[in-house]
Amino acid sequence: MIRRQALLHLLYWFAFAQGGVIAAVLIPVHVLIQGILGPLGVVPVVDRHYDTWVRVLGNPLVKLYLLVLIAVPFFHFAHRLRYLLVDLGVPAAKGAPAQAVFYGGAVLVTLVTIWVLLTTVPISFG
Repeated sequence: MIRRQALLHLLYWFAFAQGGVIAAVLIPVHVLIQGILGPLGVVPVVDRHYDTWVRVLGNPLVKLYLLVLIAVPFFHFAHRLRYLLVDLGVPAAKGAPAQAVFYGGAVLVTLVTIWVLLTTVPISFG
């Protein structure tokens, strides 16, 4: 039982670390390129035309990038919020129901993100 708890703890911390890296590095770079440098005309970015969006969102690498960009920081948020409650002295935050709520919420966001990415634009390799 202890070994299983240690493995779950390892997975939670791994997701927390990856979400932190993405939230600290990838999101600001994405905002800089797509939201600031693109509109200024410094770099080419996806514009607001439907044909461009369909072409870009059909690429499986773009879908994977968006999945990572959206879903992984939610695991970071879930872990950080849970341990904030633990540090504030909320005893229920250490229990299995709290883990199910926080990490289950992150899994739910991931599943919804996958569903949206797979149902909006069909994957095309061309």
